[in-house]
Amino acid sequence: MIEEIQNNIIAQLATIAGVATVDAWQGDIEDLLKTPQKLPSLHVLYQSAVYETFEQAGENTSAALDFLVVLTTQNQKSRRAGSVASYTVIEAVRSQLVGHQIADFDFLRPVREDLITTVGGILVYGLTYRLSNVLIQTD
Repeated sequence: MIEEIQNNIIAQLATIAGVATVDAWQGDIEDLLKTPQKLPSLHVLYQSAVYETFEQAGENTSAALDFLVVLTTQNQKSRRAGSVASYTVIEAVRSQLVGHQIADFDFLRPVREDLITTVGGILVYGLTYRLSNVLIQTD
């Protein structure tokens, strides 16, 4: 299920014009910055889940699954140009993901957008999206 959802998000993000790399990621941001890649890039990873309470195994419960989209951009012209380029991609991600229905699960909702780091003209943002009301069987 998680892989299916992640692949759906990646496919949705791959339609954004001007983004050079869209892929899954595992690991920390420092490793991502050291990895050769074409920028701007978007990497998706499963971040966390919050479950509704249930009384006994075998009942269905629902979960809210969070996926982090890591945006990495770089602009050699100026810091201002780099920021503006990042904002354009952030808005394109919002346009593609907010309200996007994933299979029979639910639609994506934005949770938060954070500046993670800036290093040598590279900006990294974390964009968290949530898929709520996902039914989970508790065996």
